[in-house]
Amino acid sequence: MASGRPDTSAAQLVPEISRDEVRARLGDPSLALVNVLPREAFVASRIPGSVSLPVPEIPQRAREVLPRPSQEIAVYCASST
Repeated sequence: MASGRPDTSAAQLVPEISRDEVRARLGDPSLALVNVLPREAFVASRIPGSVSLPVPEIPQRAREVLPRPSQEIAVYCASST
């Protein structure tokens, strides 16, 4: 906050969710769990209930894959281990 204005960086605006909270909410229809890795990585090791939306496809497919604007979205880019 060196400029006297609040920090509005992406890290400040996007809340984080812990692994434990994701585990507890698996199957919760109010949470969309999105894997942004390449499709091959998604197929090889995915979290049950997650959907594949590789980063390059986000502009074209986000509304198709995530049709409910009010739904919470948790994005991950690692395996389930």
